[in-house]
Amino acid sequence: MSRLLSYETIIKAHEGDPAAMNEVLSHYAGFIRYCSHIYGHFNIDMEDYIKTKLIESQFKFRLDR
Repeated sequence: MSRLLSYETIIKAHEGDPAAMNEVLSHYAGFIRYCSHIYGHFNIDMEDYIKTKLIESQFKFRLDR
């Protein structure tokens, strides 16, 4: 099994498909959880912030290059 997201999933997430966006979020869930630890404690606000930035970046991503 590939550890990468499929190109189709990235395109659908970029277009705003909620199922594809959930797949992207679930793909990065472990990394987001890891990055949400501050001084050894889990911070839910940081996790929400990272998820928000990931969603925003999906719409800014340029696919025409």
